[in-house]
Amino acid sequence: MLKFLLALSVGALSVSPVQATDLYPATQACVPGKPHCERWTDEFKSALVLAQKGDHVAQQTVAFCLSSGCHGAVAVDRVASCSWYLVIVNSGAATVLDRSNLRNTCRPMTPAQKDEARASSGELVRKLYNRAMAEGDQM
Repeated sequence: MLKFLLALSVGALSVSPVQATDLYPATQACVPGKPHCERWTDEFKSALVLAQKGDHVAQQTVAFCLSSGCHGAVAVDRVASCSWYLVIVNSGAATVLDRSNLRNTCRPMTPAQKDEARASSGELVRKLYNRAMAEGDQM
């Protein structure tokens, strides 16, 4: 069963980031009475497009929304958030705050979740920056 899940996750990683977001939408339907939700939904969607093109600030927004939910606009996904923070740290433009966010988001995760985040971010780093991720555990 573990081999099947691993093969399935590797197959999912071979989908381009844009296709992956189409298959697994991260935005949620806004609940009435949450005034900032719709604005954050639009902000997240715009940021995701720019993040997949290498925009540093957009990558920060995507990672933050995936970890916090952005006023209920985005489904919280710690693994995806950790993946984006790993991409940011490997971008060459990371700040001290980016490294702190990486540690705070990724360290509490299980080893399996960390492996999933590393695999996903490794693929993104190759696509965005045309190189492998830096060696060593950055979590």
